[in-house]
Order: sequence, then C-alpha cells, then structure tokens
Amino acid sequence: MKKVILALVIVLVGLGVAGAFLYRNASPSAADHRLLTVASGDETVASVVVNLRLLKSVRSVESWKERIDPAEKYLLKVGNLPPRHRDLLLETFSSFASGFVKTAEGPSPFRLFASHGSADQALEALKKGHLVEATTGDDYILIDPETCGREGPFRLLKGDKLLAFVPAALATDFTARLAQEPGRKMESLLIAQGGINLQPFLESLAPPFVQMALGREEIVENARRLSLTLRADTDGGIWAELDVFGDHPDQIQKLWEKATGADSPLKTVAETSVKVTPSKDAFRLTFDVNALQKHADVLTRSFSSFQNEALKDEDLKTLDDAEEALLDPKDLYAYDEALTPASFFERSGEDCSPSHGVALDDAKKLRLAFNSLSARENQPEVDFVSLTSSVCLPPHYAPVLAKRAWMEVRVQQPELDRPTCGPLADEANGMTSEEDFSREQSNDMQVATNKVGFAFKRGVDTQKLPAIEGSVTVQVPTRVKKVTLAFGPPYGRTELAFTEGKLTVEATRVSDDGLTFQLGSEGTPPAVLAVRALNAAGKYLETESRSGFSASMTLPFVGRLESNDSSILAHGKPAQLEFVLVDATTPYVRPFKLTPPFPQAEDEEEGDTEPEPAAAPLSQAVFEQTLQSAESIAQREERYTRYANGGLLAAPGVPGAAPSPFKVLLQTQGVFENNLEIVWTDEVRQHFGQLDTGIQLEVLEADFVDGTRLRPENMKETRESESGAKEYVWGSRFGDPREWSTAVSLGRPNISAGDIRGVIFSDFLPHRMEDVPIARIRGQLSFSLPETIAVSALTPVSLHTRATLGEARFHVNAIEGDEVGILSENTDQPGFSAVFADAKGNPIRASLKKRTDFDDATFRLDFETQGAARQWQMLRAQGANKTYTYPFEITAHELKPVSSRKRK
Repeated sequence: MKKVILALVIVLVGLGVAGAFLYRNASPSAADHRLLTVASGDETVASVVVNLRLLKSVRSVESWKERIDPAEKYLLKVGNLPPRHRDLLLETFSSFASGFVKTAEGPSPFRLFASHGSADQALEALKKGHLVEATTGDDYILIDPETCGREGPFRLLKGDKLLAFVPAALATDFTARLAQEPGRKMESLLIAQGGINLQPFLESLAPPFVQMALGREEIVENARRLSLTLRADTDGGIWAELDVFGDHPDQIQKLWEKATGADSPLKTVAETSVKVTPSKDAFRLTFDVNALQKHADVLTRSFSSFQNEALKDEDLKTLDDAEEALLDPKDLYAYDEALTPASFFERSGEDCSPSHGVALDDAKKLRLAFNSLSARENQPEVDFVSLTSSVCLPPHYAPVLAKRAWMEVRVQQPELDRPTCGPLADEANGMTSEEDFSREQSNDMQVATNKVGFAFKRGVDTQKLPAIEGSVTVQVPTRVKKVTLAFGPPYGRTELAFTEGKLTVEATRVSDDGLTFQLGSEGTPPAVLAVRALNAAGKYLETESRSGFSASMTLPFVGRLESNDSSILAHGKPAQLEFVLVDATTPYVRPFKLTPPFPQAEDEEEGDTEPEPAAAPLSQAVFEQTLQSAESIAQREERYTRYANGGLLAAPGVPGAAPSPFKVLLQTQGVFENNLEIVWTDEVRQHFGQLDTGIQLEVLEADFVDGTRLRPENMKETRESESGAKEYVWGSRFGDPREWSTAVSLGRPNISAGDIRGVIFSDFLPHRMEDVPIARIRGQLSFSLPETIAVSALTPVSLHTRATLGEARFHVNAIEGDEVGILSENTDQPGFSAVFADAKGNPIRASLKKRTDFDDATFRLDFETQGAARQWQMLRAQGANKTYTYPFEITAHELKPVSSRKRK
C-alpha cells in the first residue's frame, strides 16, 4: 500500500515553492468553478482537474520553473495532453478537466476547458493544436495526441469562457449543469484534483501496474473510489489529500498501519509528513509535500527497483565474514587506451557480421535493415518507416551505462514529415531513435543496434520512390581511460562528477555472497565499459551484474540495462571501484541507398528456399477430394503411426467412418501424463491455415483408474473455500473452472516433430485428478467448411494497392520482415482471410495471428509469413457451411466399476 499511495504524490516532492502563489492572476474565475463542479460530479468515473492559472504563475518565476516542470508534465499527461501543447494551454486556458463519464454504453471520455478569453478563440486554439476536429453541426472528434486515435463524435457546449466536449446523449444534462450556479468553488490555491472509481471501471481505465498494485494490497476489495487533491497555502506549502472511499474505511486504516509499521523504512516519513483522518465512509491521508521533500532519499530508496534501506551496522559486520572470491589477473580484460575505427572493428573478429540488413562497409561490420512499413488506421495517407542499424562490437566493449548516443541514422531523401499527433510529433526532427546493446541469438555476437522510426510527407508512395537515401554514423570509442573511486563502509551514495553528468554508486544489500551495489547516472556522463571492485589489498574481486529477473553475467562484460541502472554483486568486501570509461569517440559515417521493393530484401537472393506447393482454398469439395482422398489418408496415417510412440496412445479409427485429418493422442507416461495431443501434417496445415479454419475440441467423458467418472456438467459444481469464496470442486489448483471445450489454432502449435505439428491440451484436467491416470477418455473434434471460396486477383504487396471481393475492399496497412497487416475499409463481416506469394508467384507459408475489430465496422488481419511476401490475394467463404464431426475414444487402462463422480 505504501507504493500505491505515496506514488500519487512523489512526483510533487520537488515543489517547495513560495510567494508566487500570491499572484492575483492565479485566482479562479466563475468558469473554473463550473468546470470543477461538472468534472467531479456523480456521473464521472475517472477525472482530473488542473488549475493552469496557478501553474502559469509559479512557472513565471525562473528560480521555481525547474521545480514545477516535472509536476506540470505529469498533470498534463494525466489529462491526455502532451508537453508540446504546454504553452498553448498555459496561454489560452485557465483550467482543464479530462476523464470518463457514465453512459448507457459504458465509460465515455469528456474534456472541459475554462479559457482566459472568449470560447470561440479557445476553440480555434484547440483546432490549431489538432486536439479536436469538427464533423457536422456542433459535433467534434477528440484526437488522442499520443496515439492519433479518434473518438466521437462529441457534442460541443459553449459557455462564458467555457468549452465542453461531452457525449451527445448527455448534452442536455451537461447544459443544465453548466448553467447552474456551481455547487463547489475552486480554491484559489488548488493545484489539481483527480479521482477514479475502482469498480467496475478500474480494469478499463487504470494502467496495468496500478491495477496490480491496488489488487495486491487489497485496496480494490476494501474501497470504491480514490480521490487525490493537491493544494498550496500562502506560505508556499503544498499539501496532498488522498481520500479512500469505501464501505469499510477501518480495513484501509489497517492496511496503512501495516505498510508503515515498526519494520517499515517509511515509518519516520509517515510520522513527520502524513496525517491520518478516518471518517464514517472515507479514510483520508494528508501529505505535507514540503516535508516529504526532506525525506527524498528515503522515498527514492523505497521506490527503487534495487534498493530497500541503508545498510545497518549488523549488515557491515556480516560483510566481514562474507566469502571472498578473487578474479584471476589473466581473466581481467585489458582495454586498449587508444584505438582507431579500423582497429576497433578488427577486434570484433573476422566472422562477426550482424545477421540482418544490407552491408554498408566492405567488412560487413555495419548493416542497415528495413524493418517495417505501415500506414496507421488513423493516418492512412502517411507512410511510416522503421529502420534498424546494427554494428559489431569487440568483446567487452558493450557499455554498462550509455547515456550518449552511439549510432545515428539520418535520411536525406525524401524529406521527412513531422505529424501533428503521435510520438513523432514530439521529435524536433520527426524521427524517433531507440538504442540497444545485446547478443545476437544466432551466433552469440555482441552488437549495438539503433532502431529509428519516421514518416514521409502525406501522399508520398514509398513503393514508387527511386530510393531512400541517408547515412549511418557510429561513434566509435577511440580513447579509453580508468578512474578509481574510494568505496568503503558504510557504502553510502558516492559520486563521480564529470562536465556533463555524474555516475553514482550506493550499496543496497549484504549477503553471504558479498556486497550488492547500484550503479546509476545523472545527465550524460561518459559511457561505462566495466566496473571492477577491489579489496583492501588492491586485488580484484569477482563481480556479477544483476537486473530484475534477468540472468547474471560476469563482469567486466555487462549488457546495457533498460533502466539505466545496474545492480552489481561483488564477491567480498570492496575498498574501491575501478571504472573503465569511454574518454573519446570518433564518428564513422557510412552512406546508404535503399531501393524498392520495400521492405528491402537482405543481401541473399530471394527464392533460395524451396517454394511451397500451392494449396487450393479449402471448400467442402476441395476437402473431400484432396484431404479425404485414399492417397492422402494413407500418407497421413503412416506419419501418425510413426509419431505415436514414447507413451503416446492414439485414438483408433471409427469403423465405417471417414478418418479425421487430425489425430488425437493421450500421453500415458512422464511429466505430461494425462495430456491430450492433437496433431496434424503440413498438408493439413496448408489447407486449414488459409482461412484460419477453427477446430473445436470437446471432451465428453473421462474415467480415471480410481473409478472416478467426470462429464462436462460436473465442471460446474462449486463449494465454499476456507476463505469463504466460491471455488470449483473439479477446478484448477486455484479453484478456477476447467474448460472441457477449446478451439485449436493451427497457427500456434507447441508440438513439432518432422512434418508433424500439434498442440497439447491439459486444461481439462481437474487439480484433484492430476496424479490419477486416465483409464478412458471420450470426446470429439469438429470443424465447419464453406461451400465455396471466392478469391480476389493477385495484387502486389504495397501500402497503396487494394483488393476487392464483391463490395468488400481491403488494403495492406503494415509490412514487416515476417508480418503483413491487412485492413478492411468497409466491412466487419467474418469469413475473410488472405494468401501470399513471393515475387515469382510461388505461395509462401502464412498464418493468421489475430483479427482485431474496430468500432467503425472494419477489422484488421495480422499475418505471420515465412518469407518475403510480394503478392497477396483475399479469400472469402461463401455458401452454406457444413460441419464435420469426428468422435474419438482412447482406453489406456482397464476400467474399474464407476462410483458416480467419486470424491477424493
């Protein structure tokens, strides 16, 4: 609970400000009062209200600007407004509110703005900022500035210096409330107020981390709503009030007492900075934010993923007895103090070459791969591109911490665009960049990668471009230096300062293995290649790097960590640390020219692999004439017979019935005992995978060797657990129900053996019966096939070509190395799929990963392809469906007399 509650105010710890709160222009107006009243009414299920007048006043004082900026960014983000709109909001509006309100269809978003000037001027400012877009009459679309998502239409209501965008069905009610005298007055020194109903809206509105934390701390079970209010006083103090509303506020108080008990590092913080006020239906925590600022180190340690609390004297005594492990001097990597780009790349070895992309140098140490090409649903006329550059690194040259960019990708032709919304809108050059250091799985090479994303101007067709031209620059480390830092008991925070930043180290825990300390950074210090711990005798200790749940690695080689912090275990008692730093770099620039088709192929020629035989779309006639032919049946049965060994018992064929294209087997030995396996051959997959034909598996009866017999209806039996909750008698170990019917997806096999693929099904097995062998199991497989399949014309894979089937229209909206996304333009009907071919028209393997349906009656199909897809066709099932059902029964042991669902 401590992390959930204090996380709501920790962002404001730095706001120890003073007299700026006395500025008269920070006082709210009548429009601000109305905004607060409406946004915090009974209809809202989640909302945030921010006093922009106050933020603007405080920010106008330069000495306080740095303190207010982090909190201001946080508050704007909560209101779904990005930092690039900060000046627009501060200059145009006095307050804003954002949130969700109850409607018959569920939670619906709303936005309210109180303006400095007229409502018409404020509306034009919102249009110019691409936050809203007019449709018809008084209706507007709300545009998500982060995702470019569009919601609406919403009804625009104008008042005196007030704009409200609300669900049309609630427009009358909102109009009446805006006309009334506000029931609440916004205090002149109120900073912000927000709240959320925990149930039933938490799951759809709160971030997953918050949901997890609230659930773990039992707050969801004991509360209905959280409300946070931030305000200031005339002496420069800032106060945060967190109200937890629920039927049992005493339970919330018990949770708080547990989180701040005698053993909690936050006990002192709570006693000096927090006031607790329980009432009949709420539990209030009042935080003195200025007092919290005095405990910043304790709070930082509490919220760190590495640290818990400062080391105690008994910890340091334990370290004296820790087993010391020394590093053999011959295992200490000798970093060259001076390098050239040529000698740097030579050290990566003759065989080192990244596995993807076009080589940009003769030695093939640097490659550029065309990652993806997409046209997003909400910006269909803009082509978005992703490129990944990869460069070889010598052994032990991967940085532990790197705050300075190692690689830069530039595009000179064609000209890049800067969209009005989405992540690229926040980038001054219209390009995002994400750097990483890792090992390539295929050959265990160390590489640095830089993935960039950018967009071309509206209407530019990438497939018609003569080329995409630019350059890749690698900042090659050409001078390395060592710096020694004294680091001894009590191992508190110690810093290495540089011109542009600093490195920090601080002990986090002591164990029998030695001392664990955290390496962090502020600003942009030099990149750290290695951290070495030395004991009092000047000998190197063996060290390991640890980050979260990832595997440990022996230093001096440490992979770069996403958190920009590294936790390091020194096997012994350190007396000093030795840092190996990148002291200087030299730019290594290589031009590139990529030509269509995109995504561009690798260096190897297409068509090296054997083309896959074409498979006709699976209609009833095709199924019965191909997969049910005597030759096909004989080949499958021979393969299934070879596969069924090692404890696998196959269901025998049903006399006089056509055999199933799928085989059902029961595992009778080993750790997978009692699991069912459903397997198929490549021939079956080729046909069934085209329309992602669904296969339904149903278990109808199971007999166990102890005489217990279960049927699907038994799975519904419940009882009361020890905690009083309902649990299923024949459920999982957690009391959840078991499913005796499931859909089998050919696109997601978890069994692979030669030309056999399949899936394991174990969810039907009750926890109470896991150790009891199955004697007999009976069930059936079924699937439905259409009468005929319609096929569109063969079309090149491009963002700007379309396929038509009857009245239905489709276009490709995403192309990646092994994925293609297809978007429908005017239909959400079922029964559609696609097939793909290479440049020569040979079919390539593809499986449908998922179908996503949208509110505008369209859908998207995402396919995974095994090869470069250059052509595509749409498929559609037509005519009446026919269902094919194949019963199975497997007997593994002699049956005992059945005791009707014998209880164990």
